Amino acid sequence: MTTPIHDRFLADYDAIETRLGQLFAAFARDDGHDGPRLWAECQSRLIAHLETVERHLIPALVRARERDAWVLVEEHRHIRARLTEIGAAVDSHRLRRDAVRDFVDELHAHAVGEDRLLYRWSDAHLDELARTSALDALHQGLYPPDASAG
Repeated sequence: MTTPIHDRFLADYDAIETRLGQLFAAFARDDGHDGPRLWAECQSRLIAHLETVERHLIPALVRARERDAWVLVEEHRHIRARLTEIGAAVDSHRLRRDAVRDFVDELHAHAVGEDRLLYRWSDAHLDELARTSALDALHQGLYPPDASAG
């Protein structure tokens, strides 16, 4: 059996939260190089995560538990809006500690809800091929092949 969706997708949220902590520390040090780089990594990773969920897990949930699926889709819209807000603060070097803390809290609450509504359901109801496909897609989104290698 493949790694459970629950384990891998929650681990990804943990990694994002860790990076956000590093981001805040870089801005607190007034590190003009690490801050924007860390933000780009956080943003890229979170978008890859959201897109994987929306393409590989939500469609099956819609068929079984439509209301739960739409709750998660709306939360993803909110997260994307927050990414835009925080990105603007990063670009203007006006990132506030409370904004990062609030975003981390929001992401954590979303991850808990997504686990309850989607990840555990996916592990119990999706077949092996669907689970493997979702895990592979997450990996590819997080670690795309190096374009310069080809």
